[in-house]
Amino acid sequence: MAEFLIKDEDLLSLKGAVVIVTGGSSGIGLATVNLLLSLGASVVSGDIQPPATAESAETPALLFVQTNVTSWADLSTLFKKAKEHYGRVDYVFANAGIGPRADYLAIEADENGDLKEPNHEVLDINLKSVINTACLAVHFMKQQPEGGSVVLMGSSTGLQPFRAPDYSTAKHGVLGFGRGYARLMETAGLPIRINTLMPSWTTTSVLPNMEDIMKGISHNAQPGSVVARAAAYLMIDASRQGNVVYVADGKYQEIEMAVLGPAYKSINGEGNPSDDEILKRILGLAGQ
Repeated sequence: MAEFLIKDEDLLSLKGAVVIVTGGSSGIGLATVNLLLSLGASVVSGDIQPPATAESAETPALLFVQTNVTSWADLSTLFKKAKEHYGRVDYVFANAGIGPRADYLAIEADENGDLKEPNHEVLDINLKSVINTACLAVHFMKQQPEGGSVVLMGSSTGLQPFRAPDYSTAKHGVLGFGRGYARLMETAGLPIRINTLMPSWTTTSVLPNMEDIMKGISHNAQPGSVVARAAAYLMIDASRQGNVVYVADGKYQEIEMAVLGPAYKSINGEGNPSDDEILKRILGLAGQ
């Protein structure tokens, strides 16, 4: 796999940039906000809760906008306030997420004895809100000649079987959306880059008492700061477009160009057109 390093000097050009981070009040989001602020960026953090630390709350370069990411109106307001406050949006980190919620083995009944639909909260927050955040990012970045960059929060659980299907489904969805949206930017000729992060177990609030749980099973989860560095790096590295970056044990590996893409080509067979190539032909036939 294509492992790479992130040096401190690689991140220096973030100084003066305007960045929107969803879920910026805790976990990886908070680590990213703090990193960006330390690098001299201006950050607009959208979260349903205010920043978890007083230091972040009092930083002049941080604009906090209370945001329920499942609400299109709230997300729209987040972007509008960022544009009004700073005049532009350079980078966006669609990060907000929660841990598993649904129990697909036991359907509950309501007070009338009628079966209740399974809990879709994880899909709404971890997938739908990521899609909506990315779409708003592109809308605002299209208004800027220089475009911008969007980083999507996926997970290593989107690469494997995982016994929390709602969480895994959402992260598989983020991976698919990121891969397709990056291709769409290219075909539309927009100067906007789309990249996806797929971190392994990281110390966050996705599970309660994460640190104690990890100690109990003798597993070391990586700190959120490791993933934050990858998010910041993907924002500014102009060569990164359509990348999928796996983050585990503090190491960074690009897997779209190195693994996923080549694996599909091998499965599809030599000389056979990809599904995307076939769609391109269909759209060309339809004059689109």
